[in-house]
Amino acid sequence: MIPGFHPDPSVCRVGEDYYLACSSFEYFPGVPVFHSRDLVHWEQIGNALDRPSQLVLPLGMPSSAGVYAPTLRHHDGRFWQPSSRR
Repeated sequence: MIPGFHPDPSVCRVGEDYYLACSSFEYFPGVPVFHSRDLVHWEQIGNALDRPSQLVLPLGMPSSAGVYAPTLRHHDGRFWQPSSRR
């Protein structure tokens, strides 16, 4: 269980490890990333958006807008975010 506000989790298994990213909407730093070995105990290992230049949002943006959690994928030793472009 991850205490606090961590909506829209996306989880990816890599061997015996699990990684989870959550939506952060208009909050900075953005998109918290967690690690677990048992899906019960989670440790935050960083944020995908950790520089102010990575999260530039227009003034007046509603709280429900902003940055949503990416879909996590892992292949050949690398994490990938599926592209929305075709």
